[in-house]
Amino acid sequence: MADPVRRRNPRRSYDEHGREIAPPTVGSARAEGETTVSARCYDCGHSAIVSTDHFPADLPIPDIELRLRCSACQGKRIGVMKDMQAYYARLTAETGWKMEIKPWLKLDPEA
Repeated sequence: MADPVRRRNPRRSYDEHGREIAPPTVGSARAEGETTVSARCYDCGHSAIVSTDHFPADLPIPDIELRLRCSACQGKRIGVMKDMQAYYARLTAETGWKMEIKPWLKLDPEA
């Protein structure tokens, strides 16, 4: 009898063999100095920086979105990712490295 098809969790990553890769947790992010995440509503486009202080340490970062609701439209379709502004600010403070924002290259198809 064939193995039943297992559904993949959209909030998880998988390796080339189909095994789930353990996501980072709130506790592991705190250990790296990260205390906020960036959240964006898929319904209205509203975005916000959310503190992770009130979430348990063992909560996977991707699962934070299940506990959020948009403050603008009350929608529940939320996406969560690392707060990159805070990450780059911490890198600059620790190492002096500063990210340069460069414009996209414009490729001329006629050239």
